[in-house]
Amino acid sequence: RKITNELKMRYKLKKAEEEGLKSGLEKGIQQGIEQGIEQGIERGIEQGIERGIEQGIEQGIEQGEEKRSLEIAKNLLKKGIEKKTICECTNLSVEELNHLRIE
Repeated sequence: RKITNELKMRYKLKKAEEEGLKSGLEKGIQQGIEQGIEQGIERGIEQGIERGIEQGIEQGIEQGEEKRSLEIAKNLLKKGIEKKTICECTNLSVEELNHLRIE
């Protein structure tokens, strides 16, 4: 009887140990998945912000260059320079020059 009780206890301990390992493994996997998703989202946000900043800088530079070209074109038109020459120097079209207001 003592041996039977001891075997039952060992069996219960073994069973509890297996259940504990299984439970721990499941929790570990779930936690790993959650952390992976979190890190993925964070990295995605960081990349999105970086790309947005880069695009904003590029657009700002382009707009600044265009504004400067228009200012130069206005000044050249005021000085009587031919539109063809102005277009060649500023990369603006004749149509764009025609829309400029010369003050």
